Parts: sequence; structure tokens; C-alpha cells
Amino acid sequence: MNESFHALTETSSLPLLSSMCLVRRGSNFRLQGMTVNRPILCLILQGKGLLALNDIVYEAQAGELFMIEPGTPVDALPNSETTEFLMVSMEYMSMKRERGQWKMTPSPSLPPGWQSGKLRIRHEEQAALRMTKLHESYRAGQSDHFVSIHTQLHELLQFLLENRLEANLEKVDPALERSIMYMNRFMREGISMDQLAKIAGLTPSSYSRSFKKAKGMSPTDYLNLLRIEEAKKQLSEENCVLKDVAASVGYGNEYYFSRKFKQMLGIAPSIYMKKYRLRAAAVSSTGFDEHLRFLGLRPIGSLDLTNHSTDAADDEHVLTNKLDQLRRAKPDLIIGDRSCKPYYDRLKSIAPTVIVEETDDWNETHLRLAELIGREKEARSHIKKLAFQHLETKRLPASSRNQEPNRFAWSNYTNTLRAEIQVSGSKLRVPAKPMQKINPEPTALPSSIRTKRTIFSAIGQ
Repeated sequence: MNESFHALTETSSLPLLSSMCLVRRGSNFRLQGMTVNRPILCLILQGKGLLALNDIVYEAQAGELFMIEPGTPVDALPNSETTEFLMVSMEYMSMKRERGQWKMTPSPSLPPGWQSGKLRIRHEEQAALRMTKLHESYRAGQSDHFVSIHTQLHELLQFLLENRLEANLEKVDPALERSIMYMNRFMREGISMDQLAKIAGLTPSSYSRSFKKAKGMSPTDYLNLLRIEEAKKQLSEENCVLKDVAASVGYGNEYYFSRKFKQMLGIAPSIYMKKYRLRAAAVSSTGFDEHLRFLGLRPIGSLDLTNHSTDAADDEHVLTNKLDQLRRAKPDLIIGDRSCKPYYDRLKSIAPTVIVEETDDWNETHLRLAELIGREKEARSHIKKLAFQHLETKRLPASSRNQEPNRFAWSNYTNTLRAEIQVSGSKLRVPAKPMQKINPEPTALPSSIRTKRTIFSAIGQ
């Protein structure tokens, strides 16, 4: 990473200010699917509401900063009478030194270390002050206008780099970021702990401790996570070859790759490759079949193995019949909740089985199941629609709503989904329970790879 915007290395990124504007809108303001074509830095000056970047929903409020990459779809809905924000549109130039001369070409994306999302910044007030001063200089148009505004932009971005915070509110360590950059660039090659520690300028033991404190996992686990995320993208492509995918992400042995993939995701890559051809069965007492239908996957079987009788012999007879029915359906994968744990071995004899630990949060459970079947994009889109529908319902006059606004929003959304799914010939049943609360922070995994919880547990794995 180039830590200074002023000192150019052999290859550097140079940001130039393209335009800057102050936007003020009323309560009727709404953005739907707008796509930006230049990097944008946005400061919320007044108001609050929902902002979705790449379908990841944030609760935005005054004082917060957001970075938006080119090509990012943006949705916004205010939750206040007046919304005011300041936007800086930039253009990054790639500077490369060849044979003693600098060559400058437009860069289509942000330099490494930046990505769309909320910027966690220490000293937010100072960052806002720098940005408002940049706007004043931009509007002034004095004789030294060009040099002044670009110098201030460089200083602002440098300030943001130096004061970024991790998800755990620890300060971003540039040395660790350099090692992560190296992981991203050379994940296809063999990477040792000694190499990473040397790049960070630390001893291996000190590097490991610092990394785990900042990222919540060891450098080895983080590297494996990067590799598996890249593998998931390749496995979603048509005609991919498992051996080639394993080699391209740094696993020379496809069997070792399969083991790591299953350990992290809960299923083998050969099953994940099927994606939209997957024959999955839901064995759940908490409505997993509904989640799968929302994600566009119609289960070939949907069972509830919960016992309801006091007669053990009768229960066993009913259970055997249900399992025989499931076996005849020939699923590629069985997805179950905690109610399946007593029957895991019997289910595993039918097809690979994954037990997903459901939560009280509908959004989180939805994302967990989506990741399992490779449909995170669909899940983020559902959650975004639901969050915006929920806010729109709250903004309606009381006479236009039901007594239960959550159920009203959920009903409208599921009615829309019903229409969408029936077009494709599927049948949708609306869940009995209303939606749970909307998560204010993004729950999907961004491109920067945040700390990730272990969300799938295959009993006996």
C-alpha cells in the first residue's frame, strides 16, 4: 500500500478531484439503483435514513462518511424531514515509472485498501471539517484553485487512511494492511508466516498476536478465508474444473482444498458447484423451507422431525416413513436446524447433511442459508427490500397502516415475492412469523473480508 499520496513510488495511485457538490433534499427524496461511475466520498451533514451500497444496508446519520466505488448500485431513503450531504467525485490516475519517466493512465477502480461502505474513522469531526473546507476552496475558484483543492483532497484522503478503524474499533495498522495486500495479490502462491511477518516488519510471534487482535482470527485462517471466497466466485462460473480452481487459489492438492472448503462452508465444493441445479431438502421445525424458496431454491423435500406423540413406537414408525420419503427424493444436500441433531447419522446416510444454527434474527438466518447454497446476492437484495419497505411503512400516516407495522411491511414484501416466484412456476407459502428487527450494520461479507463467525456446524464432522 502506498501510505502517502505525495511520495510517488514506482507504481502509485494519484487521486484528482473531479467535482464536488452540496445536496439538500426533503422527506420525499429517494434513490433507487443509481450506479456511480467515479469514486465518491460522501459526508452526511444533516438527517438520517437508510443507505444501501451493493445491497448492503447501513443506517446512515449525520457525521458519517461513506466511500462508494465505481459501479456500485446505490439506494437511499431518508428518515427525516431534511437530508443534507456533501459529495466529492474523484478520478484516480495510475502512475507508473518506466525508463525514468512517469506515465499516467486513468484507473477504473479505487486503489487497494478502499472499498464501498461506511468509513470507520477516529476523529470524525476533524474529517468532516477537512471535507467542508475542501468544499469552500472548491467554490472559491481563486488563482491557486487547482493546486489548493487537489492538495487538500490528498491531505483529506491521507487523514482518512491514517485514522481508519477496524470493525472492533482498533486503529488500522498499515503494516498489517501491507501483509493483507500481499495475501490478496499472491494467494495463488505459497505464503509463509515468516514472509508476512517480514512484510509487516514484525517477528512471526508478534505479527500473529497483532493480526489476531485486529482481525479476530489468525493470519493463516484469514488467508484461507480469502482463498475460499475467491474459490466461491470461480465455482459459480460455468464449466469450471475443481482441480483448476484449487490450484488457482493456492491449494496444490484438490483434496486438501475440498477439506478446507467443507470445513469453512459446511459443504463440499462439488455440491456448491451445482448451485442453481442443487436438489436440496429442508428438514426443519423453524421454516428453513421458506427461506430457501425466497432464495429461489424450491426444496425437493420439506420435513419436520419433531416428535409430537407420547408413544415411542408410533414416533419411530412415523420417523422411519419420513426418512424413507426423503430417501426416495434423492437430495444432493439436506439442510437442517437443531431439531435434526438427534437424527444426524440417519440423515447423513441419505445425503450430505449440514446443521445450521438458526438465530432469532430473520436476516442473519437468511444470510447463513444463502451462503450455504451460494445465493448471498439474492439474500442481500431481499434484506434490502425488506429494510426499505419497513422504513416506508413507518413513514406512512397512522391511518394507512395496520396496528402492527412490522407485519404490514412483511406482508407487502412477501406478496411481491409471491408474484415474482409464481412467474417462475414455484409455489410460495408465507411464514407464520413476522420479520425480526432490521440489522443496522451490514451482515454480508464485504470484499475486504471482515471477521467471520463459524456459522455452519456439521455434527460429527
